[in-house]
Amino acid sequence: MSESKKSSWKDSNWYMSLTGFWKEYRRHKIGILGIIVLLFYVGMAVGAPWLATHDPSPNNTVAPEFLAPGWMSVFDPTGVITDQYMPDRELTEAPEFELIGDSTDFSYEHYVPDGGNGRVNLTWEHTAGTEITLQDPYDTGPQLLDPIADSFIVFKQEVEWPFEGLPEDVNISLTYATTLTGDFLTEERGGLMFRAYIWFIDDSGNWMRVFESNPPYADYFQTRIKHLSFFDIRDTFGGMVVDENNVQEDERDVFTVAFGLVPSETFFEDSVGDYEHPYLNYTGGVEITVEELGVIAHGGYFGVLGTTDKGGDAWSQLVFGSRISLTIGILATALSTAVGVIVGLTAGYFGGKTDEILMRVVDFLLVIPGLPLMMVLAAFLGPTIENIIVVISILGWTGTSRLIRSQVMAEKNKAYVESARAIGASDTYIIFRHILPNVTPILFANITLGVVGAILSESGLAFLGLTDPNEPSWGRMIADAQGTGGFSQGAWWVVVFPGLMITILSLAFTFVGHTLDQVLNPRLRER
Repeated sequence: MSESKKSSWKDSNWYMSLTGFWKEYRRHKIGILGIIVLLFYVGMAVGAPWLATHDPSPNNTVAPEFLAPGWMSVFDPTGVITDQYMPDRELTEAPEFELIGDSTDFSYEHYVPDGGNGRVNLTWEHTAGTEITLQDPYDTGPQLLDPIADSFIVFKQEVEWPFEGLPEDVNISLTYATTLTGDFLTEERGGLMFRAYIWFIDDSGNWMRVFESNPPYADYFQTRIKHLSFFDIRDTFGGMVVDENNVQEDERDVFTVAFGLVPSETFFEDSVGDYEHPYLNYTGGVEITVEELGVIAHGGYFGVLGTTDKGGDAWSQLVFGSRISLTIGILATALSTAVGVIVGLTAGYFGGKTDEILMRVVDFLLVIPGLPLMMVLAAFLGPTIENIIVVISILGWTGTSRLIRSQVMAEKNKAYVESARAIGASDTYIIFRHILPNVTPILFANITLGVVGAILSESGLAFLGLTDPNEPSWGRMIADAQGTGGFSQGAWWVVVFPGLMITILSLAFTFVGHTLDQVLNPRLRER
């Protein structure tokens, strides 16, 4: 082949070469922008486990609902910064122990197991007949302790409050295990012989009980989370807040968290109205091992993008939502494209009754309203990701089949197809080895635009509550915000950012599809 013929071949078939294709594609700035944006979304989807700061489940509560994004706090310097854990939740630092009273039945230990976090053991060994000094059941005491006995054991950790205002919400996280022995284990009411408490102690020395354990107890670690009421928050932190008269009740911005093991406050009244403690005749013991004790205070702001209607981390849901949209968009489009290509090739090549039957099926699906049918199918099949992909694919192949059919009808009468028939090539061979490669270029642009439709369909189904409620989705974030009045309450971030993610991703695929159409469509290239 001469050099002129080689050059002519390259010029007339440059789109078959990746190098030539890229040289032509990169001339379109809008297409380059689309690829950059798509790479950004793919990177977000792949890196979601590292980018997310919390569990992305829509039902996972990490803070109060509709907290504003943390970066908005720069416009409100007096606001309480959120996500402040205190004290050290893993107890890696030895706390301060204190034995209240003069009993020798209590003991304590702080240790760090191999390869683990610090732990605290509080133990009470009681012998039958050992006296327990009781408090007056009607007297809460000057320190608001309110346990039954004068003797018990606690460990304490001081916490500095570095903010100016009251927190919006305070959660206490406690992870502990309980080991019972003797009558404490075997007696039916053994779990009622003691209590474990958490107190907040203010700078004035006042104790306020904020947690009380209840049976049944287990010898393996369990986590309990306690949400403080408005009044508990006010009583605990109010003394550290400067009031309108520029007065602060507590001298220091410090409060103490205390965890204690105390004989039970359960009383039994006898026939003459006297109070007695029936456990004095029991012999046994209890050991409480605390692995984690944490207090987390939430102010008016949280994280990168605030919180959702259920108090979930909006940023984590937004990041993981990219996985759902890309997965469903790409797989649903791939499945619908495969079906559309096969139907279009079959109808266009064989014609006649085959073409008539297949095209009437296409016409039937085209006249049916798409969204209501998808709603019915999604409700019938179930809200799993796999079923949503199938639902979207069922209605997504009709346009592809018509496009391929029209191209095949134009190609099947060309000379190269007639030559293949003349040498005895089978219909399958002609369809997939000759016709399909020649109609494929026009298909790429249709695929990218199909992804846009699939993403919007998934978002619409999620908005209507027909997708998996346990999977983070941009459409579901918008639906949850709309259903609970988040936007009307000023929580614009739970609507704007998911909406922007859907819009920008759809535009990116549209830009790429438009550029592919210009590069691969011969008619547009001639213009």
